[in-house]
Amino acid sequence: MKVRIQTLWKVPVFCMVASWISFSITAYLGGFFFGVKTVDADGVTIVSTDPVRSAIFHTVIFLIIVLIGGLWAFRSMTKKEIAVSAGIMSSIYLLIILAQSLFPNFPLELSVTLAYIQNWKGMISQFLMKLTDNIMISEILSSFGPLLFIPFGRKEI
Repeated sequence: MKVRIQTLWKVPVFCMVASWISFSITAYLGGFFFGVKTVDADGVTIVSTDPVRSAIFHTVIFLIIVLIGGLWAFRSMTKKEIAVSAGIMSSIYLLIILAQSLFPNFPLELSVTLAYIQNWKGMISQFLMKLTDNIMISEILSSFGPLLFIPFGRKEI
């Protein structure tokens, strides 16, 4: 199996950058799209989230990330190279999830920082959570999200 060593960094860096960008978009623009403000009878403003608009928003961001990665960022890589590179990122995601799950006193500050690089796979986790109703299985399976880029790879260099 020939894998160009210089391509191994591409999927991890893309996933981290895409997660950071999607986190920022969700934090700054998401509220305008799926936030709902209602005024109660006594004048108190209640802020909530519309689940349908939230699901649409996150699905569109997720699809954009997968398409940009597959059609633009990894177009010069073979399926094998993408698989190895995505395997590295999946391992990192899996280690983070296992560390957060197994250590009850995992530092909150570190968890918040890690949320920036895990945001795009969190969209997969939300979908799986609705299907399975099991947060641990959803989180573990979503760690393999970078493998979704493999079908976009070339057969040969």
